[in-house]
Amino acid sequence: MLQRVLPFLGILLIFANSGCNKTTPSEQVLEKDTLVDDLSLCREGVIEYEIKTVKAVASNPNNRQKIFAEVHIKYPDLRCANSKLRKSVNEYINTFIENQLKDNMNAEDTAKAKTITTASKAFIRSCKANIAEAKKEDPDMDQVWYCDIIGNVEMQSGKYFTVRFKYNSYTGGAHGNYGEDYATFNITTGKRLQWADLLLDTEKFRKLAELRFKQVNGMPASKSLTEDEGFSFENNKFSLSDNFGLTSDGLLVYYQPYLVAPFSFGATILQFKYFEISDYLNPSLFGENM
Repeated sequence: MLQRVLPFLGILLIFANSGCNKTTPSEQVLEKDTLVDDLSLCREGVIEYEIKTVKAVASNPNNRQKIFAEVHIKYPDLRCANSKLRKSVNEYINTFIENQLKDNMNAEDTAKAKTITTASKAFIRSCKANIAEAKKEDPDMDQVWYCDIIGNVEMQSGKYFTVRFKYNSYTGGAHGNYGEDYATFNITTGKRLQWADLLLDTEKFRKLAELRFKQVNGMPASKSLTEDEGFSFENNKFSLSDNFGLTSDGLLVYYQPYLVAPFSFGATILQFKYFEISDYLNPSLFGENM
């Protein structure tokens, strides 16, 4: 039975202690780093991690309580994990966070964003410059510009480890931006799972996912996902999102806003229980747990 595929283990969270690092009177950066108990031992088969936090805030120099731009980031930092897994997960986390911040900053600030901390500071600098420009046209503008990126461990089993990020930002315009991102890694090799690793027959599963996509969006199975219906799949053919992950409940596939439909459609989330997709999954992926 596929219920035996992923024997899930408990997760130990070690939360961070706070510290403060001031930059300018109107701009603060806060990073939380954890003191790990030297006597604690890694439990065999369990990936232990702590949640790190980075904050950057810009406030009015004449009124420190008046915030006009801020960054709030949380992400898991692996402690007990082999070097391959730690390297792959850390690279994914750093790249994802930095890219989210870079998408919302000026080109000159983007070049200075080399780490999560420097990217957070660069984002704040961009916000300050862009808000100053925006206020020239709308002096009464009072909207706080922000970027929230919250990551955590969605699932860990004997063989796989899934990280999930939720993000939300506003940097001017008619509306903000939001979404989620999932990544599943093989604990032993550190490799991030791709569709080719997961599925026996990608085309067969694609047809199942298309039916689920239509169902979630309130469409009859006979309808096509064309531009006339508001979708933007290439050549009007449904395709699988690369944003997917294994969870404790099953397989989750996430289509973020704007990816295949207007922003007003929102995100589309496809969820599949393991028992309903057992015939689609690659048995070698799970080895002896199958």
